[in-house]
Amino acid sequence: MGRLAGKVAVVFGGARGIGLATVKEFLAEGATVFAADIREPAEEIPGYSVVDATDEEQVGAFVDGVIAEAGRIDVLFNNVGIHLGKSLVDTTLAEFDNIFALNVRAAFLGTRAVLPHMIERKAGSIVTTSSNGGVMGRPGDPVYNATKHALVGLTKSIAVAHAHQGIRANTVNPGAIDTDMLRSTLNSPEEFETKQHQLVASTPAARVGEAWEVAKAVVFLASDESRFINGVVLPIDGAKAAGAMPGNRYSLDFELGVR
Repeated sequence: MGRLAGKVAVVFGGARGIGLATVKEFLAEGATVFAADIREPAEEIPGYSVVDATDEEQVGAFVDGVIAEAGRIDVLFNNVGIHLGKSLVDTTLAEFDNIFALNVRAAFLGTRAVLPHMIERKAGSIVTTSSNGGVMGRPGDPVYNATKHALVGLTKSIAVAHAHQGIRANTVNPGAIDTDMLRSTLNSPEEFETKQHQLVASTPAARVGEAWEVAKAVVFLASDESRFINGVVLPIDGAKAAGAMPGNRYSLDFELGVR
């Protein structure tokens, strides 16, 4: 029997990358999954809906529909987000507002819609995708990192407020993961291969992670195996957030790790 057998899971941001990988893992572990994204999925997903996760009415209607069909929600995975690789002084107000709307508002709306149902049942696991930029400073994307810190604060506060009601809230905090979002920061598919050394020059593991590696962690946090784990911020980044490396490791000619 799967680790999520009998559980009902909602995934916002399930069309690509970590979201799609997690949908697959949830299904493989026996969950009934209702996935949503503003885009059509990269491949067919049962129970999928096109939903703008920043729209209050759409999110509410989607969650109400899940409750009407499945009767409950055991797991919520908030995975909506975009990247913004700009310095603070180069970031416009419109870009600031847009990234907070996507990265923070979406998680707020999804959690607010699902939380009352979990409180009523006195059970539920909420997992939110933050970033290792949510636990450390990074010079290249400060406003993006601010949104990811906000998600950590929101998650910890939910955990403290609702732990006595059987509700858990945790974040996964990926580093460089081979997804569409990461590759979209490059000019071509070929550039990903040639610039891996730059991507991992500050990563102790000396490699880029895979989406399924994050998805496996989400399954664990969604499952009863982690039922006393609450308010945790879990970097999945090859030890980058753990601290500074020896100075001679910050080089582009370091041999890439085995993937």
